[in-house]
Amino acid sequence: MTQSGRDRRRRLRHDGTGMKHVFVGSSLALIFSATALAQPVQLEAVEVSATPIVEGTRLDDRANRTTLVGADQIGALNAHDIASALRRTPGVTITRYNPVGAFGGGEGGAVLIRGLGSSRPGGEVVTLVDGVPNYNAVFNHPLLDLMSVDAAAHIAVSHRASPVAAGNQFASVDITPPRAVTPGFSADAMLLAGSHGLRGAKVAAGFKDEAFNVYAMQSRRQAEGHRPDADGELNSTLLHLGWRPAADWELRYLFNRTDNAATDPGPETGAGLPATRGDVYLTASNLHALTLSWSGERASGHLKAYLNEGEGDWLRRTTSANADSLNDYRLSGVRWRETLAVAPGEFVVGTDYDAMRGRSDSVPPGAAPTVTFGPETFTLFSAYAGWSRTWTAGEWELTPSVGARWYEHDEFGRASGAEAGLVLKRGAMQWHAAANRAVKFPGLEVAAFSTVAIPALGQSWRTLRPEKLDQYELGWRGEFARGTAVELTFFRNEGRDRYVFVPPPPPPFRFINVERFRTQGAELSVTVRPHERVVLFAGISRLDVTPDDLPYAPEWSLAGGLTWRMTDRLTLNVDGSYTAAQYAGSQARAGAAVNTERVGAFVLVNARLSWDFERGEVFLAGENLLDRDYRYRPGYPMPGTGWTLGTRLHW
Repeated sequence: MTQSGRDRRRRLRHDGTGMKHVFVGSSLALIFSATALAQPVQLEAVEVSATPIVEGTRLDDRANRTTLVGADQIGALNAHDIASALRRTPGVTITRYNPVGAFGGGEGGAVLIRGLGSSRPGGEVVTLVDGVPNYNAVFNHPLLDLMSVDAAAHIAVSHRASPVAAGNQFASVDITPPRAVTPGFSADAMLLAGSHGLRGAKVAAGFKDEAFNVYAMQSRRQAEGHRPDADGELNSTLLHLGWRPAADWELRYLFNRTDNAATDPGPETGAGLPATRGDVYLTASNLHALTLSWSGERASGHLKAYLNEGEGDWLRRTTSANADSLNDYRLSGVRWRETLAVAPGEFVVGTDYDAMRGRSDSVPPGAAPTVTFGPETFTLFSAYAGWSRTWTAGEWELTPSVGARWYEHDEFGRASGAEAGLVLKRGAMQWHAAANRAVKFPGLEVAAFSTVAIPALGQSWRTLRPEKLDQYELGWRGEFARGTAVELTFFRNEGRDRYVFVPPPPPPFRFINVERFRTQGAELSVTVRPHERVVLFAGISRLDVTPDDLPYAPEWSLAGGLTWRMTDRLTLNVDGSYTAAQYAGSQARAGAAVNTERVGAFVLVNARLSWDFERGEVFLAGENLLDRDYRYRPGYPMPGTGWTLGTRLHW
């Protein structure tokens, strides 16, 4: 292990200094604010403003539908990480081992969208912060602990990959970082504690005027876990600076550091899985993004440059006797986008340049030598253009759109994707139809895998082509009395050229683009406000997949939520879900691999009760209130009933 790897492991596994600093800062903030809360206050009656589960959906003129989960929903769900924030979102499935923290692989912590996201190495779902990539570049798949919920004002889930909106992905999860929202100085703090050794703290402060916007945040969450070696901890620091030198121009700088650890509690005895108890997955990243944006009557756009340096270390020599995997990566690039409003309609043009650099050291137990991959760099350039136009006739509004993206990869050649969309609106009703071809290039993982895992693959990775996914979507949304909104969406994904490695016979051992898959289904969601103090949400998803052993793709999943403003001070949030039986594990890249792991159906119910005062709230949250025995992987039971007590303050 490198010296930096040893130092980081020592710090995350044995040193509580960082936690002490956060709790000291939070405690001082709480003591200071308590003096302002000593006097009784009279609160005015407040109507419910936040919907449960999801904030809503956004449909743009290009027929791109995005589901938004905001800070209100994250708090109401008592979410400690991205997986728990999205666990009730229609079309989304999660996996996990630990109450806090995601253990680096697909089984230990992942977000899957409409059956996409289980492939390892590599991954179809891309994770982003402020629109720039934030994932493990060496093995080209998300590490969820790099995505802090405390650094999220909104989480946007894109179930479909519009080539004009974003490239080199099949679906995505994008965090919008918070900013100061009220003029002048503001601050907030959070403290919580609960079952399974749960502890958390957050402090944040901001300033806003006509020219400047400053926001800074630090947070930490950790838990000892419901089983031995089920511990995890998440640390996040955020700085978001904005400057408007003129009304139509803004320059923003974003810095986000995460530093995390999660331990594998291992399977129960008799589960038939390898003994991995005590394996540790460490993640850390430093993300920088500089964005210049402009807006005018005829043209608006942005230019963004980013640098994201990180580490993902899988430490297991002393526990499961497998080789440690020490990975260092750097993601960097420039993205330009321009929207032009001219007589024939609206045109969107832009270019993306991305560089993925990584190194991997495989350190086996005993005296065997370390195997090193890299450092190696891949680059990808893409350019895109799109057109849309709106026609109005009486109450009807019709917007067709088309677009395309062209790619050039320095190793895997050229490819293209295209899209077409149609949006129809009439009053409170809207319909949309969309079709696109998405493209996903192999990443560094194919070269790294050929070095540190299966050297017999040799240079066969150089023959690979990008994977392709044809996506189709048809949807309707209607708004009715009592704040009722109903959405129905049908979808179909047809994938081809999925790459796998094929062993002899016949020789040689090689990578090849050969596999096909399909996911299709429907999603229905209903939001209703039967009373000014009550909001209800219900969602149901139906999913059919080929091959039928695709993991984490349940045939049926249901989710529901309630927000009830019981009095001017008391608010009750309830969320629940049903997940049908499903296959588990990762979708192996081995040719004709069959998944045999399977978990049963389960029902979960959680609740959160908060008492509001002038500058904050005190809350009590309960998870798995029915105390159900459930799991996302055989042999990995999840926690029974657990509780969280906390407070949030703002001033």
